[in-house]
Amino acid sequence: MPPLELELDPELLAQLRALTKAERVKIGALHNRMRTAFGRPHEHRGLGVRSLGHGVFECRHGLAQRLVFQVEAGALYVHFMGTHDEVRRFLRKL
Repeated sequence: MPPLELELDPELLAQLRALTKAERVKIGALHNRMRTAFGRPHEHRGLGVRSLGHGVFECRHGLAQRLVFQVEAGALYVHFMGTHDEVRRFLRKL
């Protein structure tokens, strides 16, 4: 199975642009690992990927941050990045 494409929500993209370059590099590396490992449970085990239900997943970025994504038309669509509580609020709106 080839790696999935990656698409970012425009609001998330704006949020990422506000981060430091070092932080953007770390998140970019995480995105690459997500898209190559998703669908292979043994490979994405260390990424902290878990299902949130209804086709929505989260991936941990460090201890505090989480990326929320879905698989849409053969691509990983990353909707949101935030803390555990921010993710819960986001999911209520989704």
